[in-house]
Amino acid sequence: MKVELVNVTEAPEASIARAARISHQASGREEDYSKAEDRELIRKLRDWGHWSPFEFASATFYVEGVSRSCLAQLTRHRLASFMVRSMRYVKQKPEEVVIPDSVEESGLAEEYREKYAELHDLYQKSVEAGVPKEDARFLLPLGSKTSLYLKTNFREFRHIIELRGSQEAQWEIRELAESFHERLAEIAPSVFEDLD
Repeated sequence: MKVELVNVTEAPEASIARAARISHQASGREEDYSKAEDRELIRKLRDWGHWSPFEFASATFYVEGVSRSCLAQLTRHRLASFMVRSMRYVKQKPEEVVIPDSVEESGLAEEYREKYAELHDLYQKSVEAGVPKEDARFLLPLGSKTSLYLKTNFREFRHIIELRGSQEAQWEIRELAESFHERLAEIAPSVFEDLD
């Protein structure tokens, strides 16, 4: 899995603090407040459960090599925007498949790969026989790899990280949520530091 931060609101902590201050008629000018003051306010907002100012900062990630199963979980976060590699226009390669560690450890990984290869061969034959790719893709398993762009605000990223980063979450989406958290905590520590 590859997770790359490709875009983020400039000075995200200042943007959140500026938005929060307007509700009390305080000056919203960034130059009136230090980074430390912005972070102190953000920590108070977290403590108070006042989440709407967190919507004034956002980030975009490029994600590569996750399964369609992981994608199905991720797209349940409806406040996020997604642009996903098309299975209609892009041919799936036979090696583009996620094999969970549990399958590797079970000794069944080779059999999994053989079944994936058989399904992919039938997918190829279907396309060559004139079956539209959007119909042939029905053969491809949930383990098929995909890539996508995801953009959302920091409030929703907090929700994704809390929910999908928990120990109860499936391993693949948990790894993705942990990657989001790691990168976002570097650029906006006051927003994400409490999610460790």
